[in-house]
Amino acid sequence: MKSNLMKSTLGVLAMSILGLVATGAQADWDRGSHGYGYGGHAYRQSQLFSQQINERQDRQMERIEAGMRTGALTRFEFHALMQEQYNIRAMEQHFRADGMIDAREFQRLDYALDTASRNIKLEKHDYQERYAYSPWRN
Repeated sequence: MKSNLMKSTLGVLAMSILGLVATGAQADWDRGSHGYGYGGHAYRQSQLFSQQINERQDRQMERIEAGMRTGALTRFEFHALMQEQYNIRAMEQHFRADGMIDAREFQRLDYALDTASRNIKLEKHDYQERYAYSPWRN
């Protein structure tokens, strides 16, 4: 009787240990040692994508603000360009909802940033000035 109780106890203990080992292996797989999840190649690539996107948006915001300071942008143009930047930021947040930005999402954001950059250039150099039609200007 004691022998059967001991065997069943050891069996349950062995199954518990195997379950814990399997769970640990699964957790390690999810963590990214195989290229997925946090710490893996895809996660690092996503971080690089995010960094590039944020740097481009920062430069574009500086260009928009400089255009407003110099008077090269009208208030309407300024607001339209700021709305475009807001839409790109919302798209980025939508793509990042799953925790990562993949290559296809990065391409879409990159294309949107290219378009925004062209729009900034066109609006700053379209010879419309904020005070061009002011009665106080010579």
